[in-house]
Amino acid sequence: MNQRKLAYDVLKKVILQKQYANLLMQKALNSLPADRRPFVTELVNGVLRNYALLKYQFQKNAKNKTKESDLLLLSMAAYERFFMNEKEYAVNNEYVKLAENDRGFINAMLRSVKQLKVPEGEDPKDLAVRYSLPEWLVRMWKSQYPEDLLYLMEDAGKRSPVAYRLNPKKADRNAPLFDGAEFFDEYGFTSSYNLLDSDAFREGWFYVQDRNAQQAVKSLDLQPDSVFLDACSAPGGKLFNALETVSEENCYGNELHPSKAEQLKERLKQLGYEVKITSLDARKLPEVYDFRFDRIMLDAPCSGLGVLKRKPDLRYNIQPEDLDDLQKTQAEILEALYGMLKEEGILVYSTCTLNKKENEKQVAAFLKRHPDLVLEYEHTFLHEEGDHFYLAKLKKGQ
Repeated sequence: MNQRKLAYDVLKKVILQKQYANLLMQKALNSLPADRRPFVTELVNGVLRNYALLKYQFQKNAKNKTKESDLLLLSMAAYERFFMNEKEYAVNNEYVKLAENDRGFINAMLRSVKQLKVPEGEDPKDLAVRYSLPEWLVRMWKSQYPEDLLYLMEDAGKRSPVAYRLNPKKADRNAPLFDGAEFFDEYGFTSSYNLLDSDAFREGWFYVQDRNAQQAVKSLDLQPDSVFLDACSAPGGKLFNALETVSEENCYGNELHPSKAEQLKERLKQLGYEVKITSLDARKLPEVYDFRFDRIMLDAPCSGLGVLKRKPDLRYNIQPEDLDDLQKTQAEILEALYGMLKEEGILVYSTCTLNKKENEKQVAAFLKRHPDLVLEYEHTFLHEEGDHFYLAKLKKGQ
């Protein structure tokens, strides 16, 4: 299939139908030979990161009834020209052929844009266009993180580096595969190579996990005999981290979605572990376990606003009204897990979002409801390399 047509089909489903890009891209790329995949990946992710700015190039001259699908097509052409440095005449020719409707109109619109225009204003509406973010998000970050607003908006448009963590049960860092890898701690590393297509990855020598997320399990102060629960486990990185210290028989995982729970079990098998995994709403976990845990990890369901550079489609799928529902769910899960934690036990609450209502304020409200809990540590990963991430370490019964 034509690479641009494939990218166009994926983008329409993501932007117009609010589907998630990850599975769509996986299926699309599998239909292409390996040498054609980078172009489609760059085009899809690049348009997702810059869509508002790309549309802005055409909106002044667009007809009032211009279809969103046509604006998307025009935006793809603009991305190739201004971000991929493709020749204007070649790009215009390809997208006129790809047009579904009035090709004359598409041709005229493409020829009307000669250079990239960027709105210069500093109000949230202009910033939302310049950085291709929802205006409500710009306003929220401006209110909550005023000193970091510019940095956060710029960072959301960058590419996210891939980080890995070695599985000590199957490999060590001296293996030839890791020559050239940069280790940032005993097992965490980055590589200039894409290791995801390697046999070593499929055989469980290592797994993917953001470097900031790798800090969460360290905060649990795990001991070899700790009885540990990962309440919202998928895709599994924190559970895999814990197994570096905790025995398999003392380690428990849970994942709401059955398909993800099965994937988690399969990945555990590849890594060489066998752990009890339940597939429940985390609020119902007290109904399953009649004992308490020394350590609980809650990587809570959240709005994901800290991983926009890794998941650029989130900016089209998350709405401000979704945040209230998420905060309610987070609070209810925390309440359920509180009763499952032993005295002197530790609970680590984490999210991959930048929203103080889901982070600091959520934890503050939880502490107020339970005065026997002590906040030992709280940190938002803002300027560290990797995803933006929040975690809080809570100890019970001090």
